[in-house]
Amino acid sequence: MVDSKIPYSHALQKFREEFMPVKFNERFTADDVYRFFLLDKRPNAIEAKRAFGQVMYDLSTRNKVKELEQSGKFYRVINRELNLIEWWKAKRGDTLKLIYPYGVDDGTGFGFEDAIILYPKDLIVIAGEGNSAKTSFCLNLLINNMDTMPCYLFTNEFNDAKFIDRMEHFNWVNLYKEDGTPKFVVAEQTQYWQDVVQPDALNVVDWIYLDDEMWKIRTMMKNIIANLNRGIAVVVIQKRSYKQIGEGGEATKDLASVYFTLRNDKDTKRVVLKVEKVKTNGQSVDDSGHITYHNVNFKEYSFRIVQSGSKFHDIQEVV
Repeated sequence: MVDSKIPYSHALQKFREEFMPVKFNERFTADDVYRFFLLDKRPNAIEAKRAFGQVMYDLSTRNKVKELEQSGKFYRVINRELNLIEWWKAKRGDTLKLIYPYGVDDGTGFGFEDAIILYPKDLIVIAGEGNSAKTSFCLNLLINNMDTMPCYLFTNEFNDAKFIDRMEHFNWVNLYKEDGTPKFVVAEQTQYWQDVVQPDALNVVDWIYLDDEMWKIRTMMKNIIANLNRGIAVVVIQKRSYKQIGEGGEATKDLASVYFTLRNDKDTKRVVLKVEKVKTNGQSVDDSGHITYHNVNFKEYSFRIVQSGSKFHDIQEVV
């Protein structure tokens, strides 16, 4: 508790030494400052409030090197510390290899393993219409990669009974470890996905929905990326049939390293996957040393889903 008649110099010192360090990455108001120093309920603290108010005004306007940024009633501590990227210490070719869904019975595939390069902290977005194989894509991603990396599925539509019935159709693969537990983790999560993503794993969020605040999807995705270390995240969002991009608009596409859309083709009764964005294209080398450079941006592929939503089948590039 500070003195109700604290002089300006003492208010400045306390604000810098006590308040600013704990509010370093948060917005705050003058009322937050008063509450922090227990001035909000003291009727005789007018002079102290005035002193702290003057401190905030000076640090945001008068000082040659501003320490606060003000926007309306909100303040923010300016952070001039550089978050250096020590790129020269990084390992060359430090990429992640994903096995994408493929036709288990006919061997067909998208070819993304060579065509798409992924790095730690990358984000894959899958934007799809209703019943367009979004969850099938996610589940196949999990089972295709569960033997090579930790895998987590965060769902808002499965309970235990529904999920075990769904996985019963994945009978061509062993889903369990030697101790009888599954090779991947399934958890129910309906909000705040950034709190639970595992920093060094394949994280699949199926799916993000924010009621009438879909404009917040970009912020949610940004926070998910921030909480990754060497892992990656796959985020599923809804897409209206009459729109090219999913909920959240172009802003969500900007954050993604890879952006897929899924739609139903009513004429062919097939699902169509379109590659809306691949940030880093890959290359492959054949036995003779010939290099093929890949670019799958804006390509489309059609396929069917069989065996109760568990298997991809007859994957074809749309030409």
